[in-house]
Amino acid sequence: MSRFFSRHLFAPLRIVKPGHIRAIGAAVIVTVTLWAAWPGLHPAPAPGFVPPPAASSRAEGVDEPPRLFSGLISGAHALSVHAASLALRPDGRLFAVWFGGEREGSADVRIYGVEGVPDSDGNILWSDPEAIVSREATGQSQGRWVRKLGNPVVFADARQGLGLAYVSVTMGGWAGSQLNLLRLFDTDIPAASRRLVTSPFFNVSTLLKGQPVFFDNGDIGLPVYHELAGKFAELLVLTPTGEVRRKIRMDHGRRTLQPVLLVEDAARAIVLMRDASGNPPRVWRSETSNAGRDWSEPESTDLPNPNSALTAVRLDDGRLLAVANDTEDERLRLSLLVSEDRGRHWRVIHRFEDRQAQLGDDLTEAEFRVQLAGDIAALDPTYPIAKEDIAARVMSDMCSKDACRWRYDYPYLIRAGDGSFHLVYTWNNSFIRYVRFNAAWLQARLGEAA
Repeated sequence: MSRFFSRHLFAPLRIVKPGHIRAIGAAVIVTVTLWAAWPGLHPAPAPGFVPPPAASSRAEGVDEPPRLFSGLISGAHALSVHAASLALRPDGRLFAVWFGGEREGSADVRIYGVEGVPDSDGNILWSDPEAIVSREATGQSQGRWVRKLGNPVVFADARQGLGLAYVSVTMGGWAGSQLNLLRLFDTDIPAASRRLVTSPFFNVSTLLKGQPVFFDNGDIGLPVYHELAGKFAELLVLTPTGEVRRKIRMDHGRRTLQPVLLVEDAARAIVLMRDASGNPPRVWRSETSNAGRDWSEPESTDLPNPNSALTAVRLDDGRLLAVANDTEDERLRLSLLVSEDRGRHWRVIHRFEDRQAQLGDDLTEAEFRVQLAGDIAALDPTYPIAKEDIAARVMSDMCSKDACRWRYDYPYLIRAGDGSFHLVYTWNNSFIRYVRFNAAWLQARLGEAA
């Protein structure tokens, strides 16, 4: 047997010349050296989340009284406005955006922006709204026809200024949308937008609403969602320069939309999602322990949700603060809520708007006008709009055939480094309402609701 193996197994080696052996040996050495040096053999650690910075000592609210400020920051530029978001620049200036036009989805819809500059007393002075994106400009910069625009999300990037992601549609409804990215620099002329390729299936049905998150390698995480032949939340990861790196599903099926990410540390985060199933109508919750690469099976929370967007931030002590339509039907109430168990259970600490008692009841124009006058009187004059013009706009949008209804939705909340909070939301389809409250005001609400 040994003679057989010696004769047949090692026979090929006996015909290899010494020069061949040296060549083979050199090739093996080179191959092993290159293999050992290949980056994939020693991959860099996967990127982790960048947690939001803790608030400064002013967040304790010891040196200032509780303050809440509320006003309107949109003007007479559009008959209907919706889907506002805002970002805080490193220098303390705010920038807010929304879309507006004759109606949602109409050809005249533009994305508008305003800048808010704090004065010496801490008040925010807002500029006049200006159109910064149009469907015509989007189509021209990308060489394609664009039918409508929607859902802009602005975010601050210390290295490249402001980023603006927004939705556009060429054919069909919102389920056929595509995502666009625009860099906003401190110049009079913004950079041209570019379309992101986020799906191999005709590159359609990627929408967004929530606040972006960031990774320690500079990547940007956009909470997005899919609506075509399914409704589910996803995380779209972009490189620092805006190229698509990967997209991760947070759910499957037809039950979740508009995710809101709440980063806890480099590895852990919670996502809250709008309910699209309605059975029962509750906010959904999931979490990750590996920086968003995998997500737990979504679970239903106890927070009611009438298929409406919500917003949330994480406090330094781990509690979650949310603004949502905490109802099972219609968007007649907008509340501030807190969770002490990572989003599973919630309690109300304040109502920004509440017409829930009128659920199912249509008001006459006379009744609506009286109640609206009280709402307008409570507004602080953040934008010089005559009260009668505000009333006329709202009644035009919210009244039909002598019946009027209320609507408050699409909130977007951020926290500043000094512990103050900035909120925008759609007010009766007609205006973008801005609310600012400080840490002292929040602590008072938390104490009262305990």
